[in-house]
Amino acid sequence: MAQIANRNTDVPNLPIPGARATAAQFCTKYQISRTTFWRWSNEPGFPAPMRFGRSVRWDAEAVDAFLTHTEA
Repeated sequence: MAQIANRNTDVPNLPIPGARATAAQFCTKYQISRTTFWRWSNEPGFPAPMRFGRSVRWDAEAVDAFLTHTEA
């Protein structure tokens, strides 16, 4: 019987170029409510969402850059 290799769960959260994320993923990452995320998304300069069928995603790097720039 073949053994299943143990997966390393301590993989760092590396940014993936061109990664797209949902509102729920940003809420989890920044520990905010969905209401806060939607309020942020209505601010001028916030990256526009992309629609894939019925799914809505944002460019993860662009949102992170916007939030980092806003905090400074």
